[in-house]
Amino acid sequence: MNFPVAFGLIVLVIGLLQLSPAEGQYTGPTLACGGTSLVKSTTLLSPNNIAANGLTCVYTIRSLNLRICQLRLDFNSFSLAQPTLDPYPKCINDVFSVENMNFDLCGENSGQHVYVPFNPTNAARTMTITFRIASRSQIPTLSNPHWSIRVQQLECPTGMAAAAKEGSRQLEPSEMPPLLARTGHSDVGLIAPAGCLQYYSDTFGTIESFNLGSGAGPYLGGLDYAICFNRPRNSKSLRFIPSTFEIASSANPTAENPGVDELCYSSVAVPSRSEDNLHIPNAVVRLPTLPALRASRFCSNSLVDAEVDVKGPGPFIMYFTSDRLFDPYHRETGFRLYYQIL
Repeated sequence: MNFPVAFGLIVLVIGLLQLSPAEGQYTGPTLACGGTSLVKSTTLLSPNNIAANGLTCVYTIRSLNLRICQLRLDFNSFSLAQPTLDPYPKCINDVFSVENMNFDLCGENSGQHVYVPFNPTNAARTMTITFRIASRSQIPTLSNPHWSIRVQQLECPTGMAAAAKEGSRQLEPSEMPPLLARTGHSDVGLIAPAGCLQYYSDTFGTIESFNLGSGAGPYLGGLDYAICFNRPRNSKSLRFIPSTFEIASSANPTAENPGVDELCYSSVAVPSRSEDNLHIPNAVVRLPTLPALRASRFCSNSLVDAEVDVKGPGPFIMYFTSDRLFDPYHRETGFRLYYQIL
């Protein structure tokens, strides 16, 4: 067999090995509990048998170079114990945490993604991702956890300035990243704007609140994050069509206010009232029973059967906030929205 043919077969085999047999997804190299990743893209896999006595699983991501500025985590599959009402939905039995992400996750989050800032220096080149799994022998009612999370290191061109701050001394051989790491390029098309936990670069798709699962929720309390969209140069508007929308409100909706603005977020802070809301700046809402409604904060069931258009200059961003209160009479299921950039 001549060299070109042999080389082609090797490349084909490597490509097939990087496809998940179950889902046909590209995964790249995989990383087991306790491992350290030294490559640009890796997939975190759960152990085959979660210990009956519980488990703490720590993955370490080591930056390829000092230009790495973000990690993008894609949850190919993610199923942990549901949040506990204590006194609001929070992760207690099973907990997923990432350095530089200011809240934990649990429950059902397959298909979700998050961006996490990464600021490596010569002295601190690593970031950890941790799963803390409760004992199933002590709490046998908990479902079996599993996860598969693709982690990508994203390179910013401005990161080279951070490298310059480290000084001009020659790195020792042990400090030098592998040749594959010294790419000299950036991942501009993948990088999320600063401050965005989630970033959607396609012109259409679906957005969900964390732990929506099959549509039962609940979303976690104590969240406050931004959801951002890539806005093409000639785009005019962003449209949302909700299929699920149920967010706690401070009072029951009325015919005039189905769950917008003041019903969701008071201009004067009141500790005992709910302030859970989805904040969509410059929104115009069309509902079957009301004239076009201008509002920016939404809760209750206000966007059920609605169509929302967002126009105006600047980036397309929306924000989700959940407080640390829980009222069983105002459900905290979450939202699922189809979006399209027009």
